[in-house]
Amino acid sequence: MDYRKLLGKVESAVLPYFGGGTVDAPSRRLRVTEPVAPGWWRFEVKGREATAREPAAPEGLEALPRVRGHVWGTRLVREGAVAEPLALMPEEEPPRLSPVTARRWHDGTLLFEGVEFEGEAEETARRALEEDRALGDARGVSASLRAAFGFAVLEAASRGTGIPFAPVEARARVLDVAREGRAEAERCLRGLAEERARFLRMQAEQEARREEAETRAWTHREHGAPEVWRDAEGREIARPLSGRERERWDALHALEARARIRHESSTSEPPWGQDGRGVERGQRGRGVVRDGPERGDAWRDAEGRETTLSSREHETWEARRDDSARASSRTSGTRDGRGPTRHGHRRSESDVGAWVERALDKAGARLLAHRRLGDGLLEVVYTFMGERFVTVVEAATLRVRDAGVCLAGADTRVTLESLPSVLKEAIETDALVITRHV
Repeated sequence: MDYRKLLGKVESAVLPYFGGGTVDAPSRRLRVTEPVAPGWWRFEVKGREATAREPAAPEGLEALPRVRGHVWGTRLVREGAVAEPLALMPEEEPPRLSPVTARRWHDGTLLFEGVEFEGEAEETARRALEEDRALGDARGVSASLRAAFGFAVLEAASRGTGIPFAPVEARARVLDVAREGRAEAERCLRGLAEERARFLRMQAEQEARREEAETRAWTHREHGAPEVWRDAEGREIARPLSGRERERWDALHALEARARIRHESSTSEPPWGQDGRGVERGQRGRGVVRDGPERGDAWRDAEGRETTLSSREHETWEARRDDSARASSRTSGTRDGRGPTRHGHRRSESDVGAWVERALDKAGARLLAHRRLGDGLLEVVYTFMGERFVTVVEAATLRVRDAGVCLAGADTRVTLESLPSVLKEAIETDALVITRHV
């Protein structure tokens, strides 16, 4: 069998296109060669690429699962107070809180199908919404209609208070909002705002502790650890040495100094470490350093003996100092978190987009957009379980730096590929709090 013929085979398929760089066929996801306007299109499929040729009428909807609920804006609210986005809505918007039906496409997206006949319950809820009244315990109001009413009240309260919300954040309290009205909606929104503020304070405190720990670690590596200090998680990293430990420490360093002196005297190299710093004159065994020696300088070793640099030793030290400086400049980006992505190993935009898209696709999410933020960071916008999320990750590893949701300070423990599973659990347990509303 000639597989080249299969790879070059061209097929025609009518598919719904929702925007972005991909379109979903019944059995696979295809890459769109040229984006077009959202809608039903006849695609020419070759391999894993699809090219839109012309608009087409919907096909195959009858075989798809039907979902019923009530409309709230561009969402269908169904049982369980789940508000899912409706794709390919008609130009004429259906009346508020109307009963509607949709078909679930193969990737999980809801395709708008039509408006069903409504009864007295829809008109009752619509008038209560217009008059800014609570729905109370009105009879004949279905659970999906009551939830859609509650979301509409929350939306009005959000405009008044300036506090944004996502349906998954308020799902657990939306029926209470429908029953009690605007006052309960404002309490719900203020609770979300307080939770976000608390999380941001905790995030700022953790970042401050992390920076302090890094600074102390660098200082203690250079000058020793004079006191007990802890990392960002509160774990003890260093402590002062006891008297006996200090004696053993000094003895070990004295032995090391003598060994270096014997080695360097045999190789005609200066008695300094590879960083090129010398021991200050007159500081017996105390390790006080300066930028380096001058020709003819006298210095003292750990035994207190004085010697003088020769011209050859001084030239050797200068060569080592220059090599050390060049090495430091090559690695200077790692300490500020930029790493190799800023210096010579930066991925192209197309490579980054494909990498991010693959990671999200494995987790069942869909990439909407991404952009670089500098310092090796990347902002990723994507949809998952009907919600829109904004996450900041490291471009080199896709490790999360800011999940865009409250993770109790554990953002850096997940990656972009594993984050959706965390979001799914938070949504299913009504514990999701979104901190990045864009």
